[in-house]
Amino acid sequence: MRSRLLVAIIACALANPVAAFSLKDLKDNIDRSHKCKSGDQGCKNREHLKAAARVAAVAVAVTLITKMIINYRSERIAKEDQVSEEYKAKNQHLPAEPVATEYQTKTIPGNVVTPGQEVVIQSDIVVVPGTRQKTALIEERIAIYDNEDNTKELKSFTKPVNEKTKAGGRYKNEFSFTLPEGLPQGVYPIKTELLLNGEVVNTANNDIQLVMHVDSFGYGQLVAIN
Repeated sequence: MRSRLLVAIIACALANPVAAFSLKDLKDNIDRSHKCKSGDQGCKNREHLKAAARVAAVAVAVTLITKMIINYRSERIAKEDQVSEEYKAKNQHLPAEPVATEYQTKTIPGNVVTPGQEVVIQSDIVVVPGTRQKTALIEERIAIYDNEDNTKELKSFTKPVNEKTKAGGRYKNEFSFTLPEGLPQGVYPIKTELLLNGEVVNTANNDIQLVMHVDSFGYGQLVAIN
């Protein structure tokens, strides 16, 4: 019965087309009953149940991360004329095409977070209009990757920063989200991309470490999982 339950849970996890967690997660955590002494059936039974619980937790986490909501907010800090004058003071003439002269990001409250804590990726963006092409559609994309397989994208989202005006200027853009309870602890790579008129012109990395507890000094504490 326990074996059938374990197989069913594994099949459910693998059948999910958006499964974010690598097979290595399952392989390493499925069943450790081989470590039990020969003939110790009680130990083997306990390990079978632990394995089923681990795989079930992974399957739940996959569902949670795909349903996670990413909120966003944009604000124009300086108008196009102001950034144009600042650019000309250093370079004499405006460029022919729009140019992103600044792109800086930071993670709030920091790079160590706990489940249920809001994470904000804040960007400072400056785009100067061109003389030949003035229209500058600014967009920013965020992508969150698996903590084990850093090439596997868990979730992504692209947002127009100046959709209404399509004008240059200085903008503050924010993505905010809350990592759900049940997500395995570890380091989750977060990549943001700045797009200008549909082309990626800059990128930034804002990796976060998910831990179960943060002490009174603000340090993360990993919890050992048996």
